[in-house]
Amino acid sequence: MQRILITGSNRGIGLELVRRYLRREDTLIFATCRNPQAAAPLQALAAQHPHRLLILRLEVTDAGQIVEAVTAVRIKVDGLDLLINNAGTYAGRVGDADPQVTQFGALEVGPMLDMLRVNTVAPLMMAQAFADLLRRGHNPRLVNVSSDAGSLTMWDGGAYTYPASKTALNMFTRCLAHDLRADGITVISLHPGFIQTDMGGPRATLTLDEAIPGVIRVIDNLAPGDSGQFLNWDGSRVPW
Repeated sequence: MQRILITGSNRGIGLELVRRYLRREDTLIFATCRNPQAAAPLQALAAQHPHRLLILRLEVTDAGQIVEAVTAVRIKVDGLDLLINNAGTYAGRVGDADPQVTQFGALEVGPMLDMLRVNTVAPLMMAQAFADLLRRGHNPRLVNVSSDAGSLTMWDGGAYTYPASKTALNMFTRCLAHDLRADGITVISLHPGFIQTDMGGPRATLTLDEAIPGVIRVIDNLAPGDSGQFLNWDGSRVPW
């Protein structure tokens, strides 16, 4: 049975990943979100799959809640095969985000640091906390959901904090790949595509139905040689 933990599972990409992994009978999924009681679609899935989906309360920037999540997972399993660091924030919708994190002249330290904590620091803290469980997993993989906005080659300016948060996350991916290689843990950054979600908004070019099967296919096909790479939802490499 494949044991999977997905953060930010209450909507969008995270929720669709949960749905699709549940279609596989040999999966046990730990789905995290900040407020499980308000996550009606996720609760409905848990009611349909009570033995294969466990919802955990987790604010990814809260160190205490991360410890609680590790404990909850350890009670159920002795190893983790896949950790998907999906939780993230844009502080609004693409094209209509908070100017305090996107617009030069209106930038504010507090909101910028809040975004960096969620998008950059939290995935690293999750990796550190769950590393022992991943070491005990079968063909363990750690996937940091990034964005092509974090590509220095592709990004031509603007938005400031979000692309910077993903660029820094990509460096953390490289560092983790180096440190966890000897443990057999494959670590990648993955651009899921510009998807029509609450974050992506109507400007996005892909639907969840178009992108998420590709995301899962990329994860399924990961090999140790892919560790430290920045991959696209279609399997191609994203330039750094």
